[in-house]
Amino acid sequence: MIYLVYGEQYPLIKKRINKIVKECFNGEIDDFSYIKLNGREVSVQDIVSECEFIPLGSDRKVVYVYNAYFLGAIKEKVSIESEQDYSRLEKFLKAYFSSSSNMVDVIFSLESKSINKKSAIYKLLEKEDKQARILFEEGLTKDTLSQNGIAYFQKKGVKISQEALTLLLNKLGEDCSSFIQEAEKLCLYKKEIDVNDVHLLVPTPLEQNAFLLADDLINNKINEAIKIYRDLLVLKEEPVKLINLLASQFTTFSQICYLYKIEKLSQEEIASKLAIHPYRVKLACRNFVRLSYDNLLNIISYLQKLDNDIKSMKTDPYIGLELFFINFDDIKKGV
Repeated sequence: MIYLVYGEQYPLIKKRINKIVKECFNGEIDDFSYIKLNGREVSVQDIVSECEFIPLGSDRKVVYVYNAYFLGAIKEKVSIESEQDYSRLEKFLKAYFSSSSNMVDVIFSLESKSINKKSAIYKLLEKEDKQARILFEEGLTKDTLSQNGIAYFQKKGVKISQEALTLLLNKLGEDCSSFIQEAEKLCLYKKEIDVNDVHLLVPTPLEQNAFLLADDLINNKINEAIKIYRDLLVLKEEPVKLINLLASQFTTFSQICYLYKIEKLSQEEIASKLAIHPYRVKLACRNFVRLSYDNLLNIISYLQKLDNDIKSMKTDPYIGLELFFINFDDIKKGV
């Protein structure tokens, strides 16, 4: 069987791949006959050669090709691209599908929301309904995790309150990997998780706090932004560091805004081009109803000046940053 597994969130892809591999080996994985290849580092010719080689004494072989970039809808710059002979892979697939006694299972995977459905390789897989399967792993959104998060903990034998789950998701956003990692940690800590446990065990990354600060400011939640800021001061975070993080955050917003509103790129294209999680891009694009590209340039310019004034001791860092929050509406207008 030939498999193509794709989706945005690696943990879901990994879970699906593990299940497929176990099924291929009837539950007992043979490490000697299980080959993993990085599609960004190994040519399709070498992939085909590996698929065609069956070890002596083995009746089953699984070749797993991860980072199969050549199947993606967005063209990536990969060093081995000039060496690729895709006709070799096409010939292999045609021969594979015409045979009824294949001893190798091949799995291609790609972390991407979309696949190039016009490629000859994809069309071969799509056309074959007996020896090929195309599987799309739909990502877990914050809403999905909110709806199913309690059940996720229950499967682990742990009870979590809705308030604690909401706080956990607010800290982590739609980062599925982080959710699983932090959930595992909470499950090991107690069998009943409340808000205090999440506060205690799950830190909010400083970069996430900078994102939340920027998001609150854009949505005119000035009091909430000031509260986050003061909480960070209690944790001994320096205003200058926060200013730099905010400047970086708004610079990223400006890049996304330019590509989205001026260059007219899709959110997925922007995420790939800037190497940013698609969830961040989605949230940023949502805010461009309230914020223009010029607004963002005004904000960045102000933060740069504020940073210079603090370093030259013209402005107190604590007061300067708080005034930035209070006067944000005028600052974005360039007043």
